[in-house]
Amino acid sequence: MHERRTFLKQSAAGFTAGSIAFNTPPSFASTPVIDARIPFKRTSRYKSELVTIGMIGSRHGAHTQNIWGQKWNPVGTNIRTTGMNCRFVWCLRKEDRTFYREKYGFEPVTNPEDMIGHIDGVIVDDFYGTPVNHLMAKPFLEAGVPTFVNRPCSTSLDKARFLIKTAEKHKTPLMSGSTWEYTESCGDVRESLKHVKDIKGYAAYNSMSDFYTHGVHGIYYIYSCLKDEIKKGRGKVRSASYMTPNWRKPGGCITFEHETPEGVYYGSLHEPRNANAKAYIRVFCNRPFDVEGKIPASPGNFQYNTWNAMQLVIQEMFETKKSPEESVDILEKLTMFLMAFKSVSERNGGPVGREEIEGWELFPPSEQLLATKRENNSTAYTINELKQIAEVFGGDYNEP
Repeated sequence: MHERRTFLKQSAAGFTAGSIAFNTPPSFASTPVIDARIPFKRTSRYKSELVTIGMIGSRHGAHTQNIWGQKWNPVGTNIRTTGMNCRFVWCLRKEDRTFYREKYGFEPVTNPEDMIGHIDGVIVDDFYGTPVNHLMAKPFLEAGVPTFVNRPCSTSLDKARFLIKTAEKHKTPLMSGSTWEYTESCGDVRESLKHVKDIKGYAAYNSMSDFYTHGVHGIYYIYSCLKDEIKKGRGKVRSASYMTPNWRKPGGCITFEHETPEGVYYGSLHEPRNANAKAYIRVFCNRPFDVEGKIPASPGNFQYNTWNAMQLVIQEMFETKKSPEESVDILEKLTMFLMAFKSVSERNGGPVGREEIEGWELFPPSEQLLATKRENNSTAYTINELKQIAEVFGGDYNEP
């Protein structure tokens, strides 16, 4: 069997800061042609062959800015902690393109589709672009490019379903998640729950800043711990109630109502800050069992064994062309998040059922998200910028 391609091993150091003009498309003549549907295969165990990826997003609304970028394209004293190398980037704003080109050596592209045929996978990493995530992912899903969409997946179930249906139609791997989901504690809890007769309830917490950006991690953590049991019929979420003085600040408690063949059980998610863990859960079961999981707040090498966990899962999806989660997982996590947000934003903490978020859309990340000292220095997109992004990707901001 012939080699899938000759891989270009190019690090950020290989680019000079001024080598690529803003509106000059990259030269693809020297870039390997990649069929993103074919599983990645290394030609030798002795060669450092990297998976080529592209990134869609902004600067301030992305993990790539300070965390992921230095793990893909390390410079200075940083070290590579994944087998991925980011070659291309598309950003709406000129200053964001400048930042990524100069710091990490990403090549800015004018048209997002230009990456297709030259990458193994794409990462949509733009928190402020959440309302148009489904459109930013669309051309890549249609072309069979494995796609990761950062959390939260979308601002509505309709848009999330559009994302999922596009992936399913073209048989393209898709995932959307939080790194909390891929920590060791989630696997430990899932394995332990296989051996208990009944789930009586749970108490959990998650360290957050505001609910929109980081409170969502706690919801994804709970779902990751319980998802196997939920799929068995032991605990599908029926409603959510979020009591807090202000979702923009740490504090408050979400109560989830779970239904089972025997009735219901309840779980609570506390959203503090500076507690003794990044996330924690204790599941109450039939005697003599309780099941506990914890992501420590200050473990050794936190970036490597916690923040890096999901990056390696993303890489595996890009290589194997198999998603680590199912469509139902993406929808259930988003359903839990949206129910809680509608509760706090429209019901003063009162319960919101699943059926009540059908056709409902969460407001976009914007200046109103930042009600603290950052409020007057917001880098969120305006509605007009979101419409511009939708236009670039061939869609309508107001339509799924």
